[in-house]
Amino acid sequence: KKKKKKKSITETKGEGLRKFLLLHPPSLFSLFFYVPTSFPPPILIFSRLCRRGAKHVLCISFCVLSNNHQQGMHTLEDSLTALPKLFTKTPTNVVVLGKTTNEGTLSLTATTPSNDSYSATFTQAALQQQGATDFKQYFEVMSAAFNENKCSSHPAGASCAFEVPGCGRFELGKSNVNGHAMLLDNILSFTKLRASKDPEKQLEEAASKAAEALAKAKALEKEEAQLHETIQASRDKVAYNNTRIVELQEELQALDEAKKKAAVENGTTREELQEEEEEEDVTSRVRNPLGEQDCKEFPHDLLRLVKGQFMEWPDGQLYDADSHQNKFCSIVKPFTTSEFALATQNLSDPMQEKVYQLLQDLDKWKYDVFSLQEATCGSYSHEGLVNQPEGGSLFVTAYALMHRYGFMQKFNINEKVMLNWLSLVEAGYHPNPYHNSMHAADVLHITHYILSTGGLAATCKLASEDVFAALCAAAIHDYNHPGINNNFHIKVQTYLATLFNDRSILENIHVSSVFELMKMEKFNILECFADEQKRDIRETIVEMVLATDMGLHAKILGTFKRRLAEDHEFKKKEDIRLALSMAVKMADISNCGREQTLYLGWCNQIADEFYMQGDRERNLGFPCSPFMDRYLPAMAKGQIAFMNYIVVPLFECISEFLPAMHFSVDLTEENKAYWANHADL
Repeated sequence: KKKKKKKSITETKGEGLRKFLLLHPPSLFSLFFYVPTSFPPPILIFSRLCRRGAKHVLCISFCVLSNNHQQGMHTLEDSLTALPKLFTKTPTNVVVLGKTTNEGTLSLTATTPSNDSYSATFTQAALQQQGATDFKQYFEVMSAAFNENKCSSHPAGASCAFEVPGCGRFELGKSNVNGHAMLLDNILSFTKLRASKDPEKQLEEAASKAAEALAKAKALEKEEAQLHETIQASRDKVAYNNTRIVELQEELQALDEAKKKAAVENGTTREELQEEEEEEDVTSRVRNPLGEQDCKEFPHDLLRLVKGQFMEWPDGQLYDADSHQNKFCSIVKPFTTSEFALATQNLSDPMQEKVYQLLQDLDKWKYDVFSLQEATCGSYSHEGLVNQPEGGSLFVTAYALMHRYGFMQKFNINEKVMLNWLSLVEAGYHPNPYHNSMHAADVLHITHYILSTGGLAATCKLASEDVFAALCAAAIHDYNHPGINNNFHIKVQTYLATLFNDRSILENIHVSSVFELMKMEKFNILECFADEQKRDIRETIVEMVLATDMGLHAKILGTFKRRLAEDHEFKKKEDIRLALSMAVKMADISNCGREQTLYLGWCNQIADEFYMQGDRERNLGFPCSPFMDRYLPAMAKGQIAFMNYIVVPLFECISEFLPAMHFSVDLTEENKAYWANHADL
């Protein structure tokens, strides 16, 4: 048999402590409350005891609990364990340090101003000779005398007599210890320990945490109130939409009945009426944003002024609006050369004068669609976008570019159909903060700039049909945009996400909606082209619009880089369409490379739209997408990241192909530097 291992004293006392605490569990809390006033805070005692080992924890536990359980157990070991470091200064300028030692004795060290040191240690027997019977009371008296500087000292040569009132006289012998250094070390450690546990500091920290919690609670209350407002606004909107649906259904039913009644009066048979209804269904699969209108009530004089900047009718030449050859100018009569010169000298209409001045920058990078929208519609905010009865910035810009490139004459496009199409496209944009008709006008202009001033048309030797397709693609690239991105559709799994299998959802809607409406003759601007031209233009438009899907950004950019590494001869049709796709992609995110005034204007617009999507996600119980939580604004961080990872690499790649566009990289770096001094608040 193996010999049973004898338990150590520490283990034995540890078991005794555990048994004691099991018998008297409530008394454990007295450790934190019952401490003499002359002792340091209980937390200090406990932290010091943790460094002394199980033996001393045992002793102090009994010492603290003894007041409630067993009287007369104040041993020297118990009392010394609870004794803090004591400091006092005597009338003879001797500083005395009193502390316990690891051997369970009392150590006294005295230091004179000349750094003469005296020390001695006192055991239980020595202290009993000084009159110590109850050690707890004895050390309380000693602590009070030290704290009140009532002690006295008499250094004399090789010894120093140290008297503590009520505790006796202690003889200290000469020591070789550096008293000043030892004293400072003990004072420093004591001060740090006390400071770290200072009640005032703890109260200050608690007050600070309480203030933070209160501020957070107020912020949450504010957020809750705003969410209630958002929910109520959503409910009001749903109620309004439901009411409007009922009204429209009633109107539609009334129109159907009136139509059938008129058909009967005109002698139309039931079969003929059914055939007409089926034909209408084919041409009306997509909602016509113009309603019963074919075209907006555009300002005739303004369009005449816009047309006059790029096309003048020769003086003396007969103008026949009904001639088939003049379909391109059958609605807006062009100025003759002399009439245009006179008209531009006497612009009495402030709106026409402002638009005319803004169009002078059509071939410049600084073209300002904000000012153009404000001039044509009174505002570029929601009010100026929700209702554009006479056409806004997109309508004017697109009409000007069609004449700037001479497409109306070159392809003999029916001007009425073109005006209908421009009205349709602009009306199909919702008044979102960012993805609206004004953004389309901006992308259209930048696409034109890249083609012309940027040199893309000359570099790739583009045909007129290619340029025409590129401008049409830019104009419709965000048609019918709902103000939420593809990720939202995928996250919520909307009908459109299911319909397009989570692939380029919005981009498919943009391009397919317009081509579906173009099945109606009144909107078909491709009617003047041959079938082969139509197919070529349609394929180019579709590829360009689908390329604006940011989910395909890395793929398209990588393809362009690999093709560019081969050579710069983009002559094949697939190369031309790749270059045009890159152009519209650059135009779509060109805001970051614009002059700072325009750039910051677009920043505010996109932030508003992002926050609106974040609100919708929150209302549906989804986490907010990155940079879309209005309660955690991160515009600076988001803009810098977007420029670093998306904009700059794209702009640099385009600049390699078209060196004339390199200035856009420099402007982007300037706008990125702006956020270094304008962090999110």
